[in-house]
Amino acid sequence: MSTIDKYIFKQMIFPFIFGLVIFTFSVTINRILLLTQMVLNKGISISAVLKLASLTIPDFMIITLPISFLLALLAVFGKMTQDNEITALRASGVSIFRLTKPAILFSLIPLVFSILFSFYIAPRFNFFFRVLAVKEVKKAALSALKKNSFTNRFGGLNIFVKSVNTQKSTLKGIFILNKVRNNPETLIAKSGNIRYDRKLNTLSFYLRNGTIQNQDPDSKNFWIMHFKTYKINVKLSGLSIPGKNSSIHFLTFSKLLRKYIVQKSPEMKNIYLSYLYKKIAIPAATLLFIFIGMPLGTLLEKRSLFLAISYTIIFVVIYYVLFTSGFYMSLGNKINPFIGVCGADLFLAVSGFVLYIKASLK
Repeated sequence: MSTIDKYIFKQMIFPFIFGLVIFTFSVTINRILLLTQMVLNKGISISAVLKLASLTIPDFMIITLPISFLLALLAVFGKMTQDNEITALRASGVSIFRLTKPAILFSLIPLVFSILFSFYIAPRFNFFFRVLAVKEVKKAALSALKKNSFTNRFGGLNIFVKSVNTQKSTLKGIFILNKVRNNPETLIAKSGNIRYDRKLNTLSFYLRNGTIQNQDPDSKNFWIMHFKTYKINVKLSGLSIPGKNSSIHFLTFSKLLRKYIVQKSPEMKNIYLSYLYKKIAIPAATLLFIFIGMPLGTLLEKRSLFLAISYTIIFVVIYYVLFTSGFYMSLGNKINPFIGVCGADLFLAVSGFVLYIKASLK
C-alpha cells in the first residue's frame, strides 16, 4: 500500500465510525420509541425494551455500514478537494482512477460485515428478538396478575385471581369478566395456567373446574355452564414466536436458497428469490457508493461534514424509496424480482458512472 493509499485509508476511519455510530444510534432510538408502546400497553419493563432494541441492531447494520461508507467518501474527498490536495495530486499525474484504489480497499470492511449481517447474523437475531418479545410479554402478563386484585391488561378481559405462581405460570381462584358478541360473561374457575400458543400467536388461559355465567339480553334468560377445562385466547398483535424456518425473516442465506430450490409454487419461488436478491443488493450498494461518493466529493464547491451528511441522506432516501417500492412490487408479482430488488442498485450504478466520468474529465 503506497503513501497515498495509507493517507486516504486513515482519513476515512473517523468519518466512517462517526457515521456508523450516528446512523445506527438514530434507527435504534426510533425502534426504542416504537417498543415503548409495549411498556405502556403490555407492561414490559424498560430493561426488556432495551434488550429487544439491541437485538435489532444487526438488522440495521446491513444498511448503516454502506451508508457510513458513503459518508466517509464524501467527507474525505470533499476535504481533500477543499484543501487543494486533489488538485496537487492531479498535477503530479495521479488520476481519479488511481485514487479509487484506497476507496475500494476500505470498502471491503463495510462490504464483508454487511454481507455477514445480511446472510447469517441478522436472521438469527431477528428470531431471538421474537422469542424474547413473547417471553417478556408473558412475563409482564403474569406480573400484571396481582394477588386479590383486578387487572385489565388482557384485551377486553378483566381478571381477578386469589393467588398466582409466576414461576410455574399457574393461577388459583380465578374470576374473569368477559364480553362475547357484546354480551357480558362471567367465568369462575378454581385453578388455571397461562401458556403461549405458537400456531395462534396467543396467550391462552387454561381454566379448570369452573362455571360460565351468561345472560341473554333479548329473553333475559340466565344460564350457567359447568366445565372441567376451558380456554380463553388473548391475541398478541405484532408478535410471534415461530420455528427457526417458519418465517423468511429468520432464514439465513443458505436456508433461504434451499427453500427456493425445492419450492414448487411459482408465487413462493418469486418471494424467496426476491428475498435472496435483497440479501445481496444492499451489501452490493457499498461498492456502488464508491462511484457516488468519490466524484461527488471532488465536484462540490463547498465541503463540510454537515454537507456530506446532507448529500448522504439525499442519496440514501432516493435509494430507499426505489429499493422498497421495487421490493414490494416484486413480492406482489408485479415486476421481475431482479429488476424490482436490484433496480435501486442499477440507479446507483448509472448515477455513479455519470458522476465518475464527469469527475475524471474535470
